[in-house]
Formats: sequence, structure tokens, C-alpha cells
Amino acid sequence: MIRPYQPDDYLAIAEIFPRAVHEIACAVYTPEQCHAWTVNKPNPEHWRRRCERKQPFVYERDSEVVGFLELDPDGHIDCAYVHPKAARQGVATALIQHAITVAFERGLDRLHVEASICSKPVFAKQGFDVLYKNHVNIRGVDLINYKMELVKART
Repeated sequence: MIRPYQPDDYLAIAEIFPRAVHEIACAVYTPEQCHAWTVNKPNPEHWRRRCERKQPFVYERDSEVVGFLELDPDGHIDCAYVHPKAARQGVATALIQHAITVAFERGLDRLHVEASICSKPVFAKQGFDVLYKNHVNIRGVDLINYKMELVKART
């Protein structure tokens, strides 16, 4: 079930983020790149502040948060992460589809994201097109992601 953020969700989100990077993204990024992206341990206070500001969508299964996605007012998907135990079970797809629906209902005609190598195929399956390959430097370490967008079809 996808629902709006609730005040205590930041604790689960703080755990999901580093685990997704170090247990899922590690398949295509080096340990050095993953560590530059985030440390191994959760940072609950950072995520409490961020979630209060961003109000992410949360995917809950059996009363447990297993994924989240941040949709900014301009259609930018800032974060989309899934707990490793829920990987490849449709959580990211459902969150992206939900974001698309909400964005279009809000009158936006474009969504955009900097998708990791791992998440690029998931966004592509939802109709996002790659605009360009992006090289980012985080804490002195180079990483690759993809600037992608989905434009609402004109009717």
C-alpha cells in the first residue's frame, strides 16, 4: 500500500537508504562509490528533517515501510529507494506509477529524475527517456547516473 509520509516513518527510511545503496546498488557501483554515496549506518536525524520537508510517498507492506519516493512540486523525483528484502517485488514500480499519477493530477506535464544505474531500467519501463548520462562527483568519487524524463502525452 502506498500512503503519505507519517511522522515516525523517517526511522525506517533512515535504514532503507544506506541498505539500498550498500546491498542493492553495490551490484553495479564499487564499494568506494557506495561509501561516497552514503555511509553504512542509518542517520535518523538527517532523515527526520528531510522527510518533514519532502513528505515522501511511502510503500508499506504488513505494517512495515519497505520503500519510499520523494516527488518535488516541480516534478523532480529526488529519491526512490527500496529495502533490500523487498527488492524486485514491484515496490519501486508501484511508487513510480503513483508519482506519475499524482504529478499529472497536480497539473504537471513532466517528471524528471537522476536515476542510478540500478534504477534506470525501472524508470525506463515506466516510460522515462534518457536525456543524458550524468557524471557526478560525491566526496571526491565519480559516479554515473542518468538524467531521465517523462513527458505527459498531449491529448
